[in-house]
Amino acid sequence: MAIDILQISRNALEHQKKDPSVINASIGMFFDEDRKISGMPAVSKALRELPDMSVMPYPAVDGGKAFKDNVISWTFGEYEQRIREEMYVDACATPGGSGAIASTFSVYSKPNDYIFVSNIRWQYDRFADRAHVRLYEHNMFKDEGFDLESFDESLRELCKIQKQVIVIVNDPCHNPTGYTLSHYEFKRIVDILNKYDQNDIVFLYDVAYLEYTSETDNRIKVLELLTLKEHVMTVLAFSGSKTFGVYGLRLGAAIGLSKNKKHIENFRPRFVNEARGSWSATPTISIELLNHFSKKENFEAFAKDLIKIKEIVQKRSESFIKQAKEIGLQTHPFKSGFYVIVLTDHPMEVYEKLAQDGVYVVPMEKGIRIALCSISLKEIDGLPKRIMKFL
Repeated sequence: MAIDILQISRNALEHQKKDPSVINASIGMFFDEDRKISGMPAVSKALRELPDMSVMPYPAVDGGKAFKDNVISWTFGEYEQRIREEMYVDACATPGGSGAIASTFSVYSKPNDYIFVSNIRWQYDRFADRAHVRLYEHNMFKDEGFDLESFDESLRELCKIQKQVIVIVNDPCHNPTGYTLSHYEFKRIVDILNKYDQNDIVFLYDVAYLEYTSETDNRIKVLELLTLKEHVMTVLAFSGSKTFGVYGLRLGAAIGLSKNKKHIENFRPRFVNEARGSWSATPTISIELLNHFSKKENFEAFAKDLIKIKEIVQKRSESFIKQAKEIGLQTHPFKSGFYVIVLTDHPMEVYEKLAQDGVYVVPMEKGIRIALCSISLKEIDGLPKRIMKFL
């Protein structure tokens, strides 16, 4: 469904100017309880104080050694040493997680290839269109969990017709459903990828919402990547734009990981070439922002802001899900994160009626996406009932 989410949000903001009671539940950005995008004071302060010589010059196309080391450390956390000891790893700065996804499609696919995706997903379709590739779907949910059987069977069929396959998994806090894979489910996905060792598998692991999961240890699942065989090349799509709440600064990275040394030797030149020929370089200020908060003395202030945001978003999601269950409003399985999907067979019709009623959501296949990150607890109170009457 070719929907312009940013345009929906702009429409909502224009409507809000005329009617302050309008609810904008369309955009994936965190707004506080007063509708202000000011959830991370530490980040705002750091941006104001970065010196000109740190933000004005051109950066290295790949972000530079300090950035690459920092983004790898950030993403793997306490498990970095084991990752580095047992696998080859490198990174390249990108404009947001979107840049990492677009580059992976460009570097590892050929026109008319299939990309392996879930039937419920973020707009990977747009990146596929640009790369002139097609999408091959597996079913995402079975009962209240991830449909591992469909993932396995569909990948088996695709591997019969295509030698190299890009497999996308968006976790944790899956956009658009808010589902997070259990450790067991993630381990089984890795086991399935290992089965197809006659193929070249590119595992595109989209971790845009890594910091916003309710998991006790939000990084322990990366240890399962250590069991991947040499035919698998993993690319993690990191989003600093989401991590630091600086959505317009476009900060991201593609992190390459493999037991096959040649995979990583080829990773840097191919991604740097793609970057140089597409966006030239990621904004220097974005690169330096991550470098700034990678220092222990600066990280603590950011961590405090992050905890507050996570607590607020979790309260919002608990309130929405509780109200939805009380009235029988159906959603996809939800764990934590920025979004939830309300199920409907008439998403466009429901979207249009809600917009007329002053509630802006995003129509998806078989549902509408509610951005819990952008609406207050007050706005959530009664929202499920308001939605229910248009289903």
